[in-house]
Amino acid sequence: MHANRRTFIRRSSAATAGLFGVAAATPTATADEPADDMALVEGQLRYGESPAGDVTVAFDEDTSTETASNGRYDQELEPGTYTVAVDEGGYVADTEEIELEAGDTTSVTFDLEREWGPEEGEIEVAIVEPGGGSTLESRVTIFGNGETHSVVAPNGRLPDGERWTTGLVVPEGWWEIHVEGVEGYGDGYEEVYVEAGEDVRALIDLAEQPRPISKTALVSGEITDEDGDPVDDATVRLRGERSTRVETTDEDGEFDAKLEHGQYTLDVFADGYDRAETDVVARFGRMVEPEITLETD
Repeated sequence: MHANRRTFIRRSSAATAGLFGVAAATPTATADEPADDMALVEGQLRYGESPAGDVTVAFDEDTSTETASNGRYDQELEPGTYTVAVDEGGYVADTEEIELEAGDTTSVTFDLEREWGPEEGEIEVAIVEPGGGSTLESRVTIFGNGETHSVVAPNGRLPDGERWTTGLVVPEGWWEIHVEGVEGYGDGYEEVYVEAGEDVRALIDLAEQPRPISKTALVSGEITDEDGDPVDDATVRLRGERSTRVETTDEDGEFDAKLEHGQYTLDVFADGYDRAETDVVARFGRMVEPEITLETD
């Protein structure tokens, strides 16, 4: 570990919510009514199907709040015009202009995209038995910035003091760690945020059951028109950083695609309808269920 870097320790388990099925729906909190002479802004921040917690939402130079663990926030403000802004490390900045009137409640939701910076930090990894204990030889794969890096940690650590003198040096931003290959145990998983010039130590507990975490995701979508009727024979194009997948909807307006881990742009084309576009995040072993409504042209 370099002396000029601060160190943050993260601990996780393969039992992370949503790894083995449909990403869980986020509960909706009901904010209090604003005072008679005030207005209320509430909403949620998401990355893919997952809530984005501990992210700052700013309304002006002096007023901001942080999202809760479920990605939700609320803030009481005086009536007026505001720019709701999200400018958090690891995410693409986004804003929305709103006009608030006394007594009103306005909802502003952001679907975030991740980004990686020009500076670098370091990821150190320790892989242990469920609940802690000895470190175990494992294969460690990290994903982020459109990159995949895979190495064997012979002593269950990166660095190990012999073969590896440093951890994994990566661009600043969010990185996902997948650990596998330990006989008798399931895979491990962790997400870490790496800041410029920092070391992040990920302490990963393996799963007790020998169940692997899939490195692909299933995107199972539904395309409908403005009346809610299915749109069949629509072309669905999923564009990623490394590959593009094209599917066609069936008579029920549905399609399925198995995708490698990563972020994709989903484009839908159908005769008689305007083109539609949205973002889809394919994550380890999860099912993503986008619903797209097409408007007639």
